[in-house]
Amino acid sequence: MPLRFRKHIRLTNHDYTKGAYFVTLSTRPRMQVFGRIFGTDATARMELKNVGDIVDECWRAIPDHFPLVHLHEMQIMPDHLHAILELVRGNDTSSVGATQWVATTGALYGSDRRPNGPRRGSLAAIIGAFKSETTKRVNRLNDTPARSLWQPNFYERAIREHNGEWGRIAQYIAENPKNWR
Repeated sequence: MPLRFRKHIRLTNHDYTKGAYFVTLSTRPRMQVFGRIFGTDATARMELKNVGDIVDECWRAIPDHFPLVHLHEMQIMPDHLHAILELVRGNDTSSVGATQWVATTGALYGSDRRPNGPRRGSLAAIIGAFKSETTKRVNRLNDTPARSLWQPNFYERAIREHNGEWGRIAQYIAENPKNWR
């Protein structure tokens, strides 16, 4: 079987440990497991199932595990999640220790060796921890060990403050249920 290479969609020289981002995470393969949309137009709203409740709870817990993250708008849809999150640079990033979701790098690999993967505290590390935790909890709920919940990657857009971009994105997130298929 030939090797498959996935296109790297992150900006090469961008610092993903700070800034505001509009992120979209989708289920694999676009399974509608988070809930249902009720109503139409302005009355449309998302009603979460148990799986959607787990995703909501884990998303809201991100700042407990990553204190330099501020959560803003978020909308869970039947098969995806849209959100704005902001990573603020602290005075000392070396003091970020382990949490229940993330083990310290030094404890696993020793202080002289850095593992492959996203930089600690980066957007990719935060999204990776979130996706891992939600998948574990959903698999425990459904008694489906090792089943993937999320698509392998996620989409992000760095939000620039000028020209009202943040407001347009926030409105898009809020109106997502009424625009559902």
